[in-house]
Amino acid sequence: MRPRWLDSPRVLFALSALLALVALASQFRLDLPSREVEPASALLELRERDDLNVVFLVVDTLRADRLGAYGYERPTSTVLDELARYGILFEDVVAQSSWTKTSMASLWTGTLPMRHGVLRYDHVLPDEARMPAEILREAGLRTIGLWRNGWVEPNFGFAQGFDLYMRPVVGAERMRVHREARTVTPIAGTDEDLTLAALDFLERFGRERFFLYLHYMDVHQYAYDERAAIFGTSYSDAYDQSIHWVDRLIGVLLARLEELDLLSRTLVVIASDHGEAFLEHGYEGHARNLYDEVTRVPWIVLPPFLLDPGVRVERTVANVDIWPTLLDLLGLPALPDADGRSQLPAILAAAEGRSEVAEPRSVFAQLERGWGRPRAENLPTLVSVTRDGKRLITALGASRPAELYDRRRDPAEQDDLAARDPDWAAPLREELEAYRAATESPWGRAPHAVELDELRLNHLRALGYAVRPDPLPETDEAAGSEDPSSRQPAPESPNRSRSAPSPGSTSTTRSP
Repeated sequence: MRPRWLDSPRVLFALSALLALVALASQFRLDLPSREVEPASALLELRERDDLNVVFLVVDTLRADRLGAYGYERPTSTVLDELARYGILFEDVVAQSSWTKTSMASLWTGTLPMRHGVLRYDHVLPDEARMPAEILREAGLRTIGLWRNGWVEPNFGFAQGFDLYMRPVVGAERMRVHREARTVTPIAGTDEDLTLAALDFLERFGRERFFLYLHYMDVHQYAYDERAAIFGTSYSDAYDQSIHWVDRLIGVLLARLEELDLLSRTLVVIASDHGEAFLEHGYEGHARNLYDEVTRVPWIVLPPFLLDPGVRVERTVANVDIWPTLLDLLGLPALPDADGRSQLPAILAAAEGRSEVAEPRSVFAQLERGWGRPRAENLPTLVSVTRDGKRLITALGASRPAELYDRRRDPAEQDDLAARDPDWAAPLREELEAYRAATESPWGRAPHAVELDELRLNHLRALGYAVRPDPLPETDEAAGSEDPSSRQPAPESPNRSRSAPSPGSTSTTRSP
């Protein structure tokens, strides 16, 4: 049953005012004179507070290098850049998969894919899995999750610990939304609906302690308000434009938090499940491989005060580190037997301008080939290990050669060193073997499978994923896969190279 607060007249009124708010959101600035500026050491004092809220924002399919805070030249993210300027930014964050469900299972449980085992389209996190929302609810916070991606639906186990966990109601669409031509029906609504639901929640429950999780999807869907378009018409331009649109929606949310005097007692977190490819290795989209463009994601934290200057953590971290870090900041119990580590020591070290003394650490990502094909069995699993500036990518159980990259010298991962420097790869191979053997989950139970009805399957297909019973052909990147028909460029796109592989192509030709 839909909560009554979503039927509020305020929602209908907000529909007519939201675009005006969005127009102002690009002007959003953290009001420095009215906010407390504290040293990073004040982060340790958050553990003693009993009034803190958490706003956790996941922007689906957001790659880090398309944000100004990470060096992008286009003004795609003025709001997020402002958060990074006065908050904490992690420069090198590796997602644990390039597919949403596996990646989000890692993010929420703090465990690596080999251990949580949620690798295929019908896998479910068991009830025994300990989730951050459960810990926060036990600490007295009202917990609400609003999502638009079917891979994090309640039937997959992601609702654990939430008082309310739902897809927002689709309102009257008063904005003109640009969508690429598709042969599948796009998912209903836009992130405007998500924002309206969040605003109404704040109006009604903002005086209580709360944990608010929003999962934005317009970047994944390349959706935006055409009236606010500032970039070109190519496939990549549309992606940038959708980032700009969602960035301004986040600005609306933050501006309302500021108006309600909630930012001074709220921890705001920006994260993503995976990135997006634009022919860097001959492919477009995601959920096909584990290269940097689909696994390097942003992680930005704004504490309830300003850091001036903000803190930038250079070391390689992972999405499994997010909740161990946040729970440590809040002084709450840790996730049980997590692979992730609190990065609070690294934050404090970076703020003081010193290098953290820590052993080199390996960060893993994984993608089960055939994750979306019910009859696909015994297919190799793609795994990557990143350590000390190197990345090894291989397929477990396959004869295909591994790939090795020097990320410091070659961040785009175009120069495969595996054949030239086999000794350099040896330590990483040992790490992969240890990872492969680590299959015991903290909750001691393997994920079970759930049968999906046609309604849910159609929603997942609308996301642009092929979830169908046909066998998976033996091609290198047909992972599940993302439906190539959902990645057609705009017909009028003049900036797309005619010699480039077509969207969704399985060509192995690398773009220049």
